[in-house]
Amino acid sequence: MKFLLIIVPTILVAFLYIGFYERMEDAYPEKVFFIKKYPTFQIKFENIFAYESDDKKLSELSDTERQLVIQYCKYRLGVTTTLKNQNELEECKKR
Repeated sequence: MKFLLIIVPTILVAFLYIGFYERMEDAYPEKVFFIKKYPTFQIKFENIFAYESDDKKLSELSDTERQLVIQYCKYRLGVTTTLKNQNELEECKKR
């Protein structure tokens, strides 16, 4: 019983603070794990810039891509942004 009192909270904290995204490494997908800056139940994130061919300008991002970048920046990098200008996007890309 004591074991459960230790393991369950530990798993919950890990779930809230560990995330990952995928990137291509030598033509094979590779998972990149990271410690989230804020707790969330979301585990898998999309880094739309994880592939060199996907280097887009802010004006080229769809609404869905924009939301993915906002989530990635907040939880992976700790940067809260609304992506109103290219400089904000660059801040998320360079890290």
